[in-house]
Amino acid sequence: MRTKPIHRMHLKGPWGYEWLEGPHALHDPPKSPSSEDSPLLAESRVRMPSSWQSAFGDTYGCIRFSRRFQRPTNLDDNERVHVAFDGIGGRAEVSLNGQVIGRLSNTPETTSFDITAMLKVSNELSVELLFASDDSPSPGGLHKPVAIEIHLASDS
Repeated sequence: MRTKPIHRMHLKGPWGYEWLEGPHALHDPPKSPSSEDSPLLAESRVRMPSSWQSAFGDTYGCIRFSRRFQRPTNLDDNERVHVAFDGIGGRAEVSLNGQVIGRLSNTPETTSFDITAMLKVSNELSVELLFASDDSPSPGGLHKPVAIEIHLASDS
């Protein structure tokens, strides 16, 4: 059973992204993001939360989203820091500061990872997300909030 955090900070706003594979149009032959006729940039920023469809239209592919954040201050010894995903569409590998912390796959419920021991003063959260052509009817991407949560150690 998941307990309520004592503090929650949403990672809204701009996230960087870069295409690792694609974008591919759902109904056209695949093309490279560097293709002159591709309307999507190979890398840029997107406001989160946002569905794949509203950010990238009728496409599929693999993308790396990234967001920097600072370590929460004034943590007590009995507090733990988690990164929480309130739901994603697609298959994702989540990393903090270059180290894989977990995987998610079409998860509609909140999933969190304890990142306390890995935190630095400045941190980068990365999500490599594969949104496939067979995922297209459902909301894709980081379409629900991502947050940094502080829990009591006994609740983690």
